[in-house]
Formats: sequence, structure tokens, C-alpha cells
Amino acid sequence: MKARAVVAAAMLAALSATAASQTYDAARARKDWVLNCMGCHTADGSGIPGKVPALRNSLGHFVSLAEGRQFVMRVPGAANSALNDAELANVLNWLLATMNEESRPASFKPYTADEVAAHRRPALTDVARARMKLVKELQENGVDAVPEHY
Repeated sequence: MKARAVVAAAMLAALSATAASQTYDAARARKDWVLNCMGCHTADGSGIPGKVPALRNSLGHFVSLAEGRQFVMRVPGAANSALNDAELANVLNWLLATMNEESRPASFKPYTADEVAAHRRPALTDVARARMKLVKELQENGVDAVPEHY
């Protein structure tokens, strides 16, 4: 009986720690994703080959780079979206937790509204060039999971 109590207590502690470490409101993020992002990046974040980059399993690689972290806030769709700074931070954190579990660096620090406010503007004017620079840096670091072109 004591063993069950110990196991139950450990499971409860683990669930509490997971809930406490979640840095996004999943319901709100999903709603904001559907209304502001999904139309181009598709429901599962896979994008449209040749037209719209995938966010699934690639966004995490970008945020492993200092410039990449800012890049994801400054692409025009994010920088110029109707989302306020807190909402954009929430969506980015949700995307990184739900669609980029494998590519997100272990050292990832969640976005904050203050960080987004400080860095989301001006929007990038040459997204393809900025993205290519980051992809080359990723490749130099041994990451080849992000295609050069979308």
C-alpha cells in the first residue's frame, strides 16, 4: 500500500511540475494559430512546399541560433500580425512545445511579451536572404533538417 502511495505522489508531483513549467495557454494559442497563421502554414504546420515554409520540426532549429530567435519574430507574418506581443509570444511558445519537440533546443527559454515587443519590429524586408543565412549557419553546425528553400 505504501508503494502505491509513493508512486501516486511521484506522479502527482511530475504532473504539477509539467503544468507549472508550461509557458503558454494552449487553448488561446491554438485559437490565435487558427485565426492568424494556419491559413498559410496549414493546420499541422507543414507549410506549402515551394511557397510557405514549414514550421513543424524546423522552428526549433532556428531558435537555437541567436539571430534565428529574432528571425521568427520578425518575419512579416509574425511582426505585422494582429496579435499583440503577449499573444505572439504565446503562439511561438505553443508552436515550439507542440510542433517542434524534437528540434527545440534543450536550453530553449520561452518567449516573453517584453522580448517580442523589443524585437519584432521592424519586420524583415528580405526574408529569403535572412532565412538562407540562418540555414547555412545551421548546416555549418551540422543541422541539415531545414531545407534551403521552402
